[in-house]
Amino acid sequence: MNHKEGHLGKFRRFPLGMLAFIFTLKVLSEKPTHGYQLAEEISKKLGKEVPRPMIYNILKHLEERGFATSKWEFGESGPARKIYYITEEGQEALKRKIERIRKFKELLEKILE
Repeated sequence: MNHKEGHLGKFRRFPLGMLAFIFTLKVLSEKPTHGYQLAEEISKKLGKEVPRPMIYNILKHLEERGFATSKWEFGESGPARKIYYITEEGQEALKRKIERIRKFKELLEKILE
């Protein structure tokens, strides 16, 4: 396991936080986005409201670990928005997490047989 993945902190302890963490990487792998839009998309995918502070904490964590980067976007109307991008390291971490989920799913299916 990559040492950076081992430091999920509070996100590892709570199912919603861990799911939001993985979904954040997944959404960023599909397209760069800003925090508010990310929170909306993740809440929709999970079928449960995800607190925005949790999403911003996850984004901060992803940047600290090198899994994401950001830059400010200044539009002609409205406030500036911080746009988040997944890094190559983040893409690799997402692939590893998805593979672990697939293996776990196989085990769960055996239990449910």
